[in-house]
Amino acid sequence: MNIPVELPSGKIVNIDRFIALLPVTSREREYILILDGYPEPINLEPKDADALKDFLQLDAEIVVKTNNSGWEKTKQLQQNKRAIASLLPGGQIALLAKRIERHKNMSQTESWQRRELFEEFQQTIDAQRLPGQKLYSQS
Repeated sequence: MNIPVELPSGKIVNIDRFIALLPVTSREREYILILDGYPEPINLEPKDADALKDFLQLDAEIVVKTNNSGWEKTKQLQQNKRAIASLLPGGQIALLAKRIERHKNMSQTESWQRRELFEEFQQTIDAQRLPGQKLYSQS
C-alpha cells in the first residue's frame, strides 16, 4: 500500500513506511523522520513536521506515559485493523480470529503437549546443523 503525502516544502513522503517522528534535541522545532527501508533519517522543517503531525492526527499536547494510563486497547485495535487487513488476504482475518480464540480456550494438557512437540522440533533441527550454526541451542 502506498500512502504519499506532500509536505509544505514540496517533499513527498510515503507514510506507509512511517516508523517515527523525532525532535532534534540540538535544534528547536526541527524533527527527523524515520521511514522503513530508508538508510538515513529525513530532516524536516517545522512546517513539514506540523503538517505530518496533522496528517497522522498527533497532538503536541499528548505525551505517552510509561504506565500506559492514556492507552486504550480497543481504540488501538481499531486503529490497527486497516494495517492488519492489508497484511492478510481476504478471508484469512476470520481464520486468524478463530485461531486466536482456539488458543485462548486451549487446555493445559494440550498446551504442554504442543510445547513438548516444539522442543522436540528444536532439538531435531539443531541436531542436523553444524556446531556454531544452531538455531535454538547455544552450542
